[in-house]
Amino acid sequence: MIQAARGRVDAARVRDEHSAEPGARYIDFLIPGLLGMNLMGSGIWGVGFAIVQARSKRLLKRFMATPMRKTHYLLGFIFSRLAFLVLEIAALLGFGWFMFHVGVRGSLVALALLTVLGSLTFAGLGLLVASRARTVEGVSGLMNLVMLPMWIASGTFFAYTRFPAALQPFVRILPLTALNDALRGVMIDGRSLAGLGVPVSILGVWGVASFGAALLLFRWR
Repeated sequence: MIQAARGRVDAARVRDEHSAEPGARYIDFLIPGLLGMNLMGSGIWGVGFAIVQARSKRLLKRFMATPMRKTHYLLGFIFSRLAFLVLEIAALLGFGWFMFHVGVRGSLVALALLTVLGSLTFAGLGLLVASRARTVEGVSGLMNLVMLPMWIASGTFFAYTRFPAALQPFVRILPLTALNDALRGVMIDGRSLAGLGVPVSILGVWGVASFGAALLLFRWR
């Protein structure tokens, strides 16, 4: 202000413009990121803790005497996450719509399929993390180690394109990055699943690979 009073001329005129266009607000960017982060946390923490607690109480050891296979047990844990998926998604999207008028420009069916795929992918990661852990403290450290890079780099609260170009290939292949990109593609841009081949493929690879590795590493005790 002092410099302007002394006659300084700005090189470029700057002014603030308020934009209320749907999809252009920060809250429109944030809600899909929070949705993806919630799916990651509920999948990894919910499945990982439940398995390790059962192992520490020697409940898993008793299953060895039953005809149940590891595949059935692990798949049961993965699909059990779907029972809570509807409430989790409805609560967050309902809050965003009621408080900030955050809508879904794309297909609700596409959004539902993405949330199911994301939930199954992170449940598979939770199985992998808990496949050998024996204590709650041990699995807590492993889960934090797995999720910390995604908390920071996967674009939940700000665009991951701000990271150096050398890190971009590694950031883009993280499962939470792929899920956030796909959710924003449907909710903000109105894209179909056919136009989200890359992030959907990344999620699918992570889900299949993590479940396969968990099946090989899993021990009842």
